[in-house]
Amino acid sequence: MNLRTCPREKELAGLLELGHWPDASSPDMRAHVATCASCRARVAVTQAFRSERDRALGEPRLESSGVLWWRAQLRRRNAALTRLSRPLLGAQIFAVVLALAAAGAYLGMQFRQDGTWLGDFTRALHFTALLPPAFQNTPGAGMAMVLLVAVIALAGGVVLYVASDR
Repeated sequence: MNLRTCPREKELAGLLELGHWPDASSPDMRAHVATCASCRARVAVTQAFRSERDRALGEPRLESSGVLWWRAQLRRRNAALTRLSRPLLGAQIFAVVLALAAAGAYLGMQFRQDGTWLGDFTRALHFTALLPPAFQNTPGAGMAMVLLVAVIALAGGVVLYVASDR
Protein backbone atom coordinates (compact mmCIF):
# COMPACT_ATOMS: atom_id res chain seq x y z
CA MET A 1 0.00 0.00 0.00
CA ASN A 2 1.30 3.40 -0.94
CA LEU A 3 0.82 6.11 1.75
CA ARG A 4 2.24 8.85 -0.42
CA THR A 5 -0.40 10.96 -2.21
CA CYS A 6 -0.14 12.45 -5.66
CA PRO A 7 0.15 16.26 -5.85
CA ARG A 8 -2.45 16.36 -8.66
CA GLU A 9 -4.97 14.16 -6.80
CA LYS A 10 -7.18 17.10 -5.77
CA GLU A 11 -7.39 18.35 -9.34
CA LEU A 12 -8.30 14.84 -10.53
CA ALA A 13 -10.89 14.48 -7.76
CA GLY A 14 -12.55 17.74 -8.90
CA LEU A 15 -12.66 16.53 -12.50
CA LEU A 16 -14.14 13.18 -11.45
CA GLU A 17 -16.70 14.77 -9.13
CA LEU A 18 -17.97 17.12 -11.82
CA GLY A 19 -18.02 14.32 -14.40
CA HIS A 20 -15.46 16.04 -16.62
CA TRP A 21 -13.06 13.11 -16.80
CA PRO A 22 -11.72 12.35 -19.44
CA ASP A 23 -13.58 14.55 -21.96
CA ALA A 24 -12.98 18.00 -20.38
CA SER A 25 -9.55 17.28 -18.92
CA SER A 26 -6.34 18.61 -20.33
CA PRO A 27 -4.01 16.34 -22.33
CA ASP A 28 -1.41 16.91 -19.61
CA MET A 29 -3.80 15.49 -16.96
CA ARG A 30 -4.60 12.47 -19.11
CA ALA A 31 -0.89 11.79 -19.59
CA HIS A 32 -0.35 12.10 -15.84
CA VAL A 33 -3.12 9.60 -15.02
CA ALA A 34 -1.64 7.16 -17.53
CA THR A 35 1.69 7.24 -15.65
CA CYS A 36 0.51 7.65 -11.98
CA ALA A 37 -0.72 4.42 -10.36
CA SER A 38 -2.54 6.26 -7.54
CA CYS A 39 -4.51 8.48 -9.91
CA ARG A 40 -5.19 5.57 -12.28
CA ALA A 41 -6.62 3.55 -9.36
CA ARG A 42 -8.78 6.50 -8.27
CA VAL A 43 -10.21 6.88 -11.79
CA ALA A 44 -10.92 3.14 -12.02
CA VAL A 45 -12.69 3.05 -8.61
CA THR A 46 -14.71 6.21 -9.31
CA GLN A 47 -15.82 4.96 -12.72
CA ALA A 48 -16.75 1.56 -11.26
CA PHE A 49 -18.86 3.18 -8.54
CA ARG A 50 -20.50 5.54 -11.04
CA SER A 51 -21.41 2.73 -13.47
CA GLU A 52 -22.77 0.63 -10.61
CA ARG A 53 -24.88 3.57 -9.40
CA ASP A 54 -26.25 4.14 -12.90
CA ARG A 55 -27.11 0.45 -13.23
CA ALA A 56 -28.83 0.42 -9.82
CA LEU A 57 -30.88 3.51 -10.68
CA GLY A 58 -32.12 1.79 -13.84
CA GLU A 59 -33.52 -1.18 -11.94
CA PRO A 60 -37.05 -1.04 -10.57
CA ARG A 61 -37.35 -0.47 -6.84
CA LEU A 62 -39.15 -3.15 -4.92
CA GLU A 63 -41.51 -2.08 -2.19
CA SER A 64 -41.35 -3.51 1.27
CA SER A 65 -43.13 -6.78 1.96
CA GLY A 66 -45.46 -5.05 4.42
CA VAL A 67 -46.80 -2.73 1.74
CA LEU A 68 -47.27 -5.63 -0.69
CA TRP A 69 -49.12 -7.65 1.98
CA TRP A 70 -51.33 -4.68 2.87
CA ARG A 71 -52.27 -4.11 -0.77
CA ALA A 72 -53.06 -7.79 -1.24
CA GLN A 73 -55.31 -7.76 1.84
CA LEU A 74 -57.05 -4.61 0.64
CA ARG A 75 -57.61 -6.13 -2.81
CA ARG A 76 -58.98 -9.33 -1.24
CA ARG A 77 -61.32 -7.36 1.06
CA ASN A 78 -62.63 -5.23 -1.81
CA ALA A 79 -63.29 -8.32 -3.93
CA ALA A 80 -65.21 -9.91 -1.04
CA LEU A 81 -67.31 -6.76 -0.57
CA THR A 82 -68.09 -6.68 -4.27
CA ARG A 83 -69.20 -10.31 -4.20
CA LEU A 84 -71.41 -9.66 -1.17
CA SER A 85 -72.98 -6.47 -2.48
CA ARG A 86 -74.41 -8.05 -5.65
CA PRO A 87 -77.02 -10.24 -3.90
CA LEU A 88 -77.86 -7.42 -1.48
CA LEU A 89 -78.56 -5.05 -4.34
CA GLY A 90 -80.78 -7.68 -5.96
CA ALA A 91 -82.69 -8.16 -2.69
CA GLN A 92 -83.17 -4.40 -2.30
CA ILE A 93 -84.50 -4.06 -5.84
CA PHE A 94 -86.83 -7.01 -5.28
CA ALA A 95 -88.14 -5.43 -2.04
CA VAL A 96 -88.77 -2.08 -3.75
CA VAL A 97 -90.61 -3.76 -6.62
CA LEU A 98 -92.78 -5.72 -4.17
CA ALA A 99 -93.58 -2.59 -2.15
CA LEU A 100 -94.49 -0.66 -5.30
CA ALA A 101 -96.65 -3.55 -6.54
CA ALA A 102 -98.46 -3.75 -3.19
CA ALA A 103 -99.02 0.03 -3.14
CA GLY A 104 -100.29 -0.09 -6.73
CA ALA A 105 -102.65 -2.96 -5.93
CA TYR A 106 -103.99 -1.12 -2.89
CA LEU A 107 -104.55 2.09 -4.85
CA GLY A 108 -106.21 0.13 -7.66
CA MET A 109 -108.61 -1.52 -5.20
CA GLN A 110 -109.46 1.83 -3.64
CA PHE A 111 -110.19 3.43 -7.02
CA ARG A 112 -112.48 0.56 -7.98
CA GLN A 113 -114.51 0.92 -4.80
CA ASP A 114 -114.81 4.67 -4.58
CA GLY A 115 -112.64 7.35 -6.14
CA THR A 116 -113.51 10.06 -3.61
CA TRP A 117 -111.27 8.65 -0.89
CA LEU A 118 -108.19 10.40 -2.32
CA GLY A 119 -109.77 13.84 -2.00
CA ASP A 120 -110.80 13.04 1.56
CA PHE A 121 -107.30 11.77 2.28
CA THR A 122 -105.64 15.01 1.21
CA ARG A 123 -108.16 17.09 3.19
CA ALA A 124 -107.59 14.92 6.26
CA LEU A 125 -103.85 15.54 6.13
CA HIS A 126 -104.37 19.27 5.51
CA PHE A 127 -101.94 19.38 2.62
CA THR A 128 -103.79 22.43 1.29
CA ALA A 129 -102.57 24.41 4.31
CA LEU A 130 -99.11 24.33 2.73
CA LEU A 131 -100.39 26.20 -0.33
CA PRO A 132 -100.77 29.97 -0.55
CA PRO A 133 -104.32 31.13 0.37
CA ALA A 134 -105.21 31.92 -3.25
CA PHE A 135 -104.67 28.26 -4.26
CA GLN A 136 -106.22 26.56 -1.22
CA ASN A 137 -109.78 26.35 -2.53
CA THR A 138 -109.00 25.45 -6.13
CA PRO A 139 -110.09 22.00 -7.28
CA GLY A 140 -107.25 19.45 -7.31
CA ALA A 141 -104.97 21.48 -5.03
CA GLY A 142 -104.73 18.60 -2.56
CA MET A 143 -103.94 16.16 -5.33
CA ALA A 144 -101.21 18.49 -6.62
CA MET A 145 -99.67 18.56 -3.16
CA VAL A 146 -99.73 14.76 -2.93
CA LEU A 147 -98.02 14.52 -6.32
CA LEU A 148 -95.44 17.13 -5.27
CA VAL A 149 -94.63 15.22 -2.07
CA ALA A 150 -94.38 11.98 -4.07
CA VAL A 151 -91.99 13.57 -6.57
CA ILE A 152 -89.84 14.97 -3.76
CA ALA A 153 -89.75 11.56 -2.04
CA LEU A 154 -88.84 9.83 -5.30
CA ALA A 155 -86.09 12.35 -6.07
CA GLY A 156 -84.74 11.97 -2.53
CA GLY A 157 -84.64 8.21 -2.93
CA VAL A 158 -82.79 8.47 -6.23
CA VAL A 159 -80.26 10.89 -4.73
CA LEU A 160 -79.68 8.59 -1.75
CA TYR A 161 -79.27 5.59 -4.03
CA VAL A 162 -76.71 7.35 -6.20
CA ALA A 163 -74.84 8.69 -3.14
CA SER A 164 -74.75 5.29 -1.42
CA ASP A 165 -73.29 3.68 -4.54
CA ARG A 166 -70.06 5.64 -4.03
